[in-house]
Amino acid sequence: MKTIVLNTLEGDAVSEQIGTLIKGDEVEVLNTSDKRIAHCMGCNMCWLKTPGVCAIKDDYEGIIKKLVGAENLWLVSDTRFGFVDWHGKLVMDRIVPMLNMYIEFRDGSERHELRYHPLNFGLLYKGEADQEFLEEWSRRVASNLAGKPLGVIKMGEGEPYM
Repeated sequence: MKTIVLNTLEGDAVSEQIGTLIKGDEVEVLNTSDKRIAHCMGCNMCWLKTPGVCAIKDDYEGIIKKLVGAENLWLVSDTRFGFVDWHGKLVMDRIVPMLNMYIEFRDGSERHELRYHPLNFGLLYKGEADQEFLEEWSRRVASNLAGKPLGVIKMGEGEPYM
């Protein structure tokens, strides 16, 4: 089961913690802090003109290609004002090409249809945040991706994910 970890934090200590918290045969940690990743412009080109391909040509192109082959996605983010910080939000906003513009009913709500396959989602976070709120957000992200929630773990306090 291929797992992609989008790490928005810097430092070797963070990398070590990620390695102890997320276990598996195929875990690939992508450090995004040193990558050139622009904000989503909301242009909808990835839905309308170039399906599945973002119009922004930056380092996220390689990330989205890896996500297409993954079953699990973990976001590693710092927090601000009780939620993931702008780095975490940035990499999650750019996941839009994984979906298409058509809507379907799933899990009792309207959701975008998937372009590829379900993607399970989990969050590792650092800092102060409302755990319950982050768990609800993680469940919603997983539902939007037709996957299962993998959990929300405050770094330094959680059990390893297997």
